[in-house]
Amino acid sequence: MTQDRNYLRMLSDSELVRTALDRNHELAVVLAERLSELLNVEAELEDAKTEIDELNKRLDSWMEQANTLHAQLEAK
Repeated sequence: MTQDRNYLRMLSDSELVRTALDRNHELAVVLAERLSELLNVEAELEDAKTEIDELNKRLDSWMEQANTLHAQLEAK
């Protein structure tokens, strides 16, 4: 049983899909593991996008402050 599962883990995604038509519950375990990994990647991607947005907002704020300070220096 474990040997079958290890074999299935080594298959490419397309090979897993083809095998899904003919296999037993071991394939379900492997597919669930792959799906779990993909879901984690999706969550990490969303977190990264959120962090990028926050960093861009901070950058915009700092640029605005820098421009204000620059204008004040130019006015003197």
